Amino acid sequence: MTADWYDGRCPDLDISEPDSRARVVASATALLAQNGVGSLTPARIQAAARVSRAEFEQLFPDPDVIVEVIVSTQLDAVLRAQLPRLDAVQNLEDLQHWLSRLLDPRARKSSSALGSLIHHLADRHDRGQRALATAFAHWRTSLASALSRLQTAGELDRGVPPEELAVGLIAALQGGHLLAHLTRDADQLRVTLEMAFDQVRAHAT
Repeated sequence: MTADWYDGRCPDLDISEPDSRARVVASATALLAQNGVGSLTPARIQAAARVSRAEFEQLFPDPDVIVEVIVSTQLDAVLRAQLPRLDAVQNLEDLQHWLSRLLDPRARKSSSALGSLIHHLADRHDRGQRALATAFAHWRTSLASALSRLQTAGELDRGVPPEELAVGLIAALQGGHLLAHLTRDADQLRVTLEMAFDQVRAHAT
């Protein structure tokens, strides 16, 4: 597939990057997105990144680690884009505004970075799947922190675990991205996010 969901591009990385490690990670990310986890052989990564075998082995003595680095790099991209906005959430109106901003094409690209890896790694690469689980846990914690602030501010019922609400928001976001890609209709993402916000607002005090 191409287009927004599995388009093979990696945010904030450039395969012409002069730093060898960053170039290797960017090239491996593109290979994974375009050709699947089976394409991540040392030889193919070396050729794509234009590094020697000796340089690659020095950077990644264990080639399998590169999958974990791909996941952590995408997590960094998501958090770098979303944390400042999440940190600004102080009430339900702010939360709704944050969700609305996720409909912007650039924000959609960032927020789908982790989800796009599920297609390639879940049930196909054990270490990659574990790394993804850890990454989503970090993202859930960040969202739960914002929701916890709303509880402290008296905007949400304190009896609702913020982690559960965070899971619902992440599920809606990732599911909305998938539906938008399959139907080529970005409105599908808007609908799922609005429904997710309604679920959160149902616990307003």
